[in-house]
Amino acid sequence: VCNSRILVPDYRLAPEHRFPAAVEDAFAAYQWAAAHAASLGADPARIAVAGDSAGGNLAAVVAQLAVRSDGPRPAAQLLIYPATDFSRKYPSHRLFADGFFLTDAQVDRYRRHYLSDEAAVLDPRASPLLATDLRGLPPAVVVTAGFDVLRDEGEAYGRRMEAAGVR
Repeated sequence: VCNSRILVPDYRLAPEHRFPAAVEDAFAAYQWAAAHAASLGADPARIAVAGDSAGGNLAAVVAQLAVRSDGPRPAAQLLIYPATDFSRKYPSHRLFADGFFLTDAQVDRYRRHYLSDEAAVLDPRASPLLATDLRGLPPAVVVTAGFDVLRDEGEAYGRRMEAAGVR
């Protein structure tokens, strides 16, 4: 029997609320969940972060912020085809630019709507792959899709975590 609690927080969306609004909201939701875990019927030591695509980006960033803060750290990460690097295009962006669910043109449009300015692409809160230190992050499952524009950056993030000793 699975005795889990799943909390799906809302967060401010672009273009009305540009970066870092979603990151701030996601981290605040994580901190709130950790502080109120017992009242939610959850074990505060077993909180995980998870998300897909843009949500995978936010889950990765929340894990990094939590580990670098004084608060509780997640027990695990589940990152499903996460967007991890806005600073460049990977080969999968070209290979799967059209004809599949998410197109390269859509990624470009979302990026323009999300980021507050061009310098934000280098901010690890937007591009978690660019964080200087991934040591100490919780164990992670990174799922990528074979024919997805985000495949290569998700795999690159998984390799960086593995190189940093993250299970």
